[in-house]
Amino acid sequence: MWPCPRGRRIVPGMEKRETNTWLYVAIGGAVVVLVVAVMITGFGSPPPPPPPPPPPPRQTPAESVSQVLRFTENFYKATVEEDARRFAVTPPSLDDLRAPLKDSIELDEPRVLAAGRVIETPHLKIGAVVLKEWAGGGGQGFRYEHLVLTITNRAKVPVAYRVDTLVSQPDRCRSKGIMGHNAFALAPDEIIQRTECLWHKGATLTVQKVEVVELTPLGYHYVSRLVPDQVGLDPRVSAGHGVPDSKPCQFIPWREIESSRAGWADVIDFYARHNCDEYSFYGAYRFRSDPGPLPAHETTKAP
Repeated sequence: MWPCPRGRRIVPGMEKRETNTWLYVAIGGAVVVLVVAVMITGFGSPPPPPPPPPPPPRQTPAESVSQVLRFTENFYKATVEEDARRFAVTPPSLDDLRAPLKDSIELDEPRVLAAGRVIETPHLKIGAVVLKEWAGGGGQGFRYEHLVLTITNRAKVPVAYRVDTLVSQPDRCRSKGIMGHNAFALAPDEIIQRTECLWHKGATLTVQKVEVVELTPLGYHYVSRLVPDQVGLDPRVSAGHGVPDSKPCQFIPWREIESSRAGWADVIDFYARHNCDEYSFYGAYRFRSDPGPLPAHETTKAP
């Protein structure tokens, strides 16, 4: 046995026990540090709430100013003058545009119109003819005899017109062809043809109602841009509507028109005075019997 240094006695296995003790102390310290870290991260203050959703977009100052300017008389007048140049018509004066339009119901008692016969009203000449036109659909077209309505503007001014008709067998009209025409307005002496139904022996056509509103030359172009199924026209006869020298209105508030129970003449009266790219019909608007301010909008006193 080796001699033991003075003051220390070596016991067999003693060095191994001391090494294990220090190892346990180190492991215990690491565990304490880990527990403290977990407590700090897991049981500390809760994480901050998510940021609130962004506010709804607001009009820029430029957009707000533009909206206000749109309903000024100067902006309206500038729009009218620009549109008149675009459509190559004489710009109407503001007094002409403010003035009441002439509206007339020219037939309100149903009249049967046989093929080859004509009905004349103060503004219109309405006739029925049988013509062979393309019918069918889905790539299976065929030529077939159609009952066709011809409408002529007899007046010296443009007019908006509505000619409501009934046919004896509407089921036979589903596969009828379509003839392109202006379903809203007629220039002086203009004639349109529209298909009513497929022709068959004994078929009858009844003219239910005829209504006409006289227009300015610019109003003719404004009104022609309307979309038939958004202002209550019968799709059976208005499906061939085409806009002369322009494009259809991009937005017509048809829900507002329906819910307000506005009539055809109310809608015509508004759009005969307003470019649909800038102004929209509103529910309180009605056909004017007296001159009124322009442009018309919801804060304007109802005509």
